[in-house]
Amino acid sequence: MTSAEVLEFVIVPPYHQRDKVAAAAKSFSEFLRRRFRGYSFSVCGFAPVGHPDDEEYYVLPVMNFIDDEGCSRMCAPPQAWLISEIATACREFDLSRRLH
Repeated sequence: MTSAEVLEFVIVPPYHQRDKVAAAAKSFSEFLRRRFRGYSFSVCGFAPVGHPDDEEYYVLPVMNFIDDEGCSRMCAPPQAWLISEIATACREFDLSRRLH
């Protein structure tokens, strides 16, 4: 069975910041790509995770891929420190300077 490293993440921003993050999605994703080379990121405007008052960014790894034979496979789970570093970087992104 083939296993691969997770290379893509979906970022779910805090509920109260979802509109600002969505407006800056391109620069937000580019910021993360520059910080974590080899990974890709997409922003989800809303997902049923967390609490509306929650201040956290949720980092969701895309865990499946299609192998060379066309079968769906699961990636090896990412290390917890990587998820934590990505969430920290999300909080460091300056939304006030990125709105276009």
